[in-house]
Amino acid sequence: LSSGGGGGSGSAESASSTIRRSSGRSSSRSVSIASANSAFTPRKLLDAVTPASAGSHQGSATGSSNHNSSSSRGNGNGNGNGNAVSSALSSAVSATPTSMMLVPASQTISESLQSLADATATQLEEVWDEVGYSPDERAAQLSDLILSFRRICDDKVAEERGVAVTFRNEIEAARREIVSTGKALRVSVDPTLLGEEKRNDGSSNHDGNGTAARPYHQTLTDELAALEVTLEEFRSNATTATADLTECMNKMLTAHAALGTELEEEWRDVTTDLTDERREAFHGRVAVMEREVELRKQTTIGLLKDCQHLIRELRVDTDQSSTGRLDRQIMGSLARDPKTDAIVMTSTDESDDCTGITSRALGDLTERVAELNGEKRRRKARLGEMGAEIATLWEKLHVPDHEQRAFAESVKGLGMDTIQKGEDELRRLLDLKAAMMGRLIDEAREQIELLWKETSATDSQRAGFKGFALKDESQYTDELLSEHDSYIQYLQRRYEQMQPILKVIEKREEIIKERMEYEELQKDPTRLQQRGSALTKQLMREEKIARRIKKDLPKATSYLERKLRDWKKSNDEHFLYNGEVYLDIMSRQEEEWHEYKDKEMQLKLRKRQEEKVAASNRGPSDSGYYKPLPGKKRSGTGANTTHRGGSGDGTNNPLADAGNRTNRDRGGPSRAKSRGRAPGGFDPSKPSLAGAAGNGRAPSRSRPVSRGRMGMGASSFR
Repeated sequence: LSSGGGGGSGSAESASSTIRRSSGRSSSRSVSIASANSAFTPRKLLDAVTPASAGSHQGSATGSSNHNSSSSRGNGNGNGNGNAVSSALSSAVSATPTSMMLVPASQTISESLQSLADATATQLEEVWDEVGYSPDERAAQLSDLILSFRRICDDKVAEERGVAVTFRNEIEAARREIVSTGKALRVSVDPTLLGEEKRNDGSSNHDGNGTAARPYHQTLTDELAALEVTLEEFRSNATTATADLTECMNKMLTAHAALGTELEEEWRDVTTDLTDERREAFHGRVAVMEREVELRKQTTIGLLKDCQHLIRELRVDTDQSSTGRLDRQIMGSLARDPKTDAIVMTSTDESDDCTGITSRALGDLTERVAELNGEKRRRKARLGEMGAEIATLWEKLHVPDHEQRAFAESVKGLGMDTIQKGEDELRRLLDLKAAMMGRLIDEAREQIELLWKETSATDSQRAGFKGFALKDESQYTDELLSEHDSYIQYLQRRYEQMQPILKVIEKREEIIKERMEYEELQKDPTRLQQRGSALTKQLMREEKIARRIKKDLPKATSYLERKLRDWKKSNDEHFLYNGEVYLDIMSRQEEEWHEYKDKEMQLKLRKRQEEKVAASNRGPSDSGYYKPLPGKKRSGTGANTTHRGGSGDGTNNPLADAGNRTNRDRGGPSRAKSRGRAPGGFDPSKPSLAGAAGNGRAPSRSRPVSRGRMGMGASSFR
């Protein structure tokens, strides 16, 4: 029996393990019962109570009562009873679960144990009789047997209770998972699955320990199966959402790692919120990070391009420079995409051949660009200084053009080799300059003299340059040549300052000259005897000169007066032109012009007075009514006719003046007046403008046009 009890305990543990592994599925119940059938348990003794076992039990009892009368008979009966117990046990083992469930458990156990106890007692008595145990020894053996049986029963009850507890724990775990997953998915859960509904009697559906109790008429197995059906759907949705969120989180982690920053805790949680809104937020954050990475890549590519260009331009040796590792990373960070032919980064992560796009890499690249640009400016400044000095020496030393071109073509970029070539060329030119010092100083003095003349330098100003007086070539030094060069630069700056004023002075002097030419033209009446386009050009030229005299000359004079006073104030000296103070020149020119105009006016007045005196001294015949018109006379008329109607030969011709007389009688214009005779008589000193002004045609040579009638005299500019 002890042996059978041990086997029963092991089988119970196996059944419990089977229930745990089944995770509460509906098939676990039948499996656990089938496993229990293979063990020696009270439930399996249901089929042991059979007619054969009953007969065996009776035979055993009879054999026991007759044990003292015959030993051989008792042995025979004992063996028979032992066979009956074995048969009963075999029947119990081979019994099916269906036959065991036909009878209540308490009745099955009671009947099975009674039969088992009777058969066992009979066998024990036979053995004890054979062995010869005393009553005390038999009592001790029975006590141990009963205790062992009780312990087996207690263990079995505890085991089955453990199975129930396992089911309840799994149910609670499933409920908790449903609650947490539903909360994460923001999905409502059926309260009946959670045991939160009220019973019909109004009591709460929870046991005394606060655990949700299962509904009526529902086993733990069925309840766990129902929970797992719901949980399976929740798990599928949660797994999909979690995988999506995890993928987004990994992308964000990669982007932050590339940028050299840390991902916020907000975006590390991929379990508590599995809603579509949360997934959209994660995808939006991923898009933001991808744009930030792309922007950082473009910024980094721009800096890398600048650095690479400067490194190549400056010909920096990446193996020898103090920033060799960074320069090597810079030169290896860019590549050309074979598909798009665009410049891309080889990687967003930092390595020995790539800078990456972290904030630290961005700062290093910015500093490196600034360093390279500074070095470029220094080298350009150095090359610029050397280049200007070399160009000046080339010009001074008259270096052939082919040598200049050869040197210019030999230097490229801003590398140290270019600077070295420049220094070598400068050294060569300085040596050549020292050998040609005398000639260079003489050429500088020639240029100084020319600038003195251009700037109207005075004797005192010329004497102020002491180096010009040194004539001993043995004392010609580079310092003396530099002194000459500095003085030339001073004179050139002075000339540049004077140049705007000198241009206005030259323009004014030209107008002054044109003014006198214009006056001389006005005195020459023959200029208007030209015909056609020649006369038009002459008149347009005179009009242009008159306009310049009237408008440009006053403007130039006013401008110069203001600028020359400013020059005196700023330079503490008068502005000289051809060695004279130009303010004094302008004053003198104005005085001379007024004197000239006064003289011209006096000449005109004197001429008019003389004409009046000459007219008053003429005889009566000279002041008669009729005066012959100038020009060739027709034959038959006398030049000295002194009365109306008189002929030239002294004979009376009554028809000589008939036409004129008839016209006068009719009140019409006489022929003489139509030919241009003035009312006051003809003045030979004033040529008529009848031909020029009357019909727009040029006057004939026999009738010159008067200047006074054209209005082009000098009086028009007063």
